[in-house]
Amino acid sequence: MKDFQNANTSPQKATSTNQWFDLCMDALKNNFAGERKKNAAARFPFHFGYDDFKALFCQSAEVILARRHEQCNFVIDAKNEPVIAQIYLYMTMSEKFCGDLQKGVMLVGKYGSGKTIIMQAMAELHNTIILTLQAPYPLLRFIKSAELLKNLIEKSETDFSRKSLVIDEFGREPKQIMEYGNLKSPMIELLCERYDKGTLTHGTSNFTLDTLSGENQYGKMTGDRIKSMFNFIELKGESRST
Repeated sequence: MKDFQNANTSPQKATSTNQWFDLCMDALKNNFAGERKKNAAARFPFHFGYDDFKALFCQSAEVILARRHEQCNFVIDAKNEPVIAQIYLYMTMSEKFCGDLQKGVMLVGKYGSGKTIIMQAMAELHNTIILTLQAPYPLLRFIKSAELLKNLIEKSETDFSRKSLVIDEFGREPKQIMEYGNLKSPMIELLCERYDKGTLTHGTSNFTLDTLSGENQYGKMTGDRIKSMFNFIELKGESRST
């Protein structure tokens, strides 16, 4: 067996422990820089002033409402503007953002408070800009958790482990299914896969992190991963339909 300290495997022909330490540290720093570079390549920093962003965001929401065949207009008001302002800081990758820019956004709040339209508008605006500029960045797919679960049953979590997703109604889908006599947890498996791969994920939910981490939901272990994956931002207020 070769003596590790005397192994001649580097251009510098390191022969001391300190030299091996420096070589290994340099290699790890290069790996770290490479991972950071890949992370940055997955995010497109938007360069808009806040007023321009609000105009684009409102127009994106109007597209969603028209797609739903709704006649009402989207309005930025005192209830939703604090959240939209944070989304602006997130999309422009500002250090003033309230959370971690490397994580996704999980918008939580009561039923009917407007979470879905806000996150749909974010995805619509993101995709429109990427497609318009023909920028080499991934598009966001907006999908309800129940539909995602159905796709996972028909396919596998590997088909969705690297796709950029906005998961609507996060936590409302069944947590376990029976497949050929065996209990499976497709959504939990997907979340763990996305966590391991560092795939950026967004979502909306009626549940807090504590509730999502409960035994009736994803459980404590997956809850720890969810905490590491998302910035939890609350949209305050009651249903806007009342």
